[in-house]
Amino acid sequence: MAEFSYKGESFPYYPKEVKLSAAKRLSAIPLAFGGTAVQQLGQAPLEITGSGELTGDLGAEFARLHRLFLQQDSGVLQLPGFSPIRCYFTALEGVGQSGPAVLEYRFTFLEDPDYAAALSAGNDYALVQEGETLYTLAKRLGVGAADLIAANPQITDPLSPERGTVVWLP
Repeated sequence: MAEFSYKGESFPYYPKEVKLSAAKRLSAIPLAFGGTAVQQLGQAPLEITGSGELTGDLGAEFARLHRLFLQQDSGVLQLPGFSPIRCYFTALEGVGQSGPAVLEYRFTFLEDPDYAAALSAGNDYALVQEGETLYTLAKRLGVGAADLIAANPQITDPLSPERGTVVWLP
């Protein structure tokens, strides 16, 4: 089973519930002589929500999640049973209960619209695999490493990109 990680930070626990919500944006427009026309306005970003329980050192584990939540940029989310996805961490909630040291947490992630648009546009790309560098990816794809690095200025360290990172092909 894949790990629960965000921006390369792994967590020893798995969410007990994960919900993915996809939607289309539509607008119903009344017509002058009756009836309605429906206009498609595009795809809404995927929303990922979930919940789970923290045990043990609750403060430290929740603080790890909270530090990631405070970061402004998007990152790669890996949830058990799902493909990696680049998204923003948009909500985090912790609910303590009396009794044993258990803290229920809830989270929401929103797909990075730039990432989603690039993928749906059919641009040529590859996803970084576990332990792969841009050099080993270039070899796997049969492209020049220098060209691959030049085509991906958003990747600051070609020796350790996050698993699931989108790499644009030259």
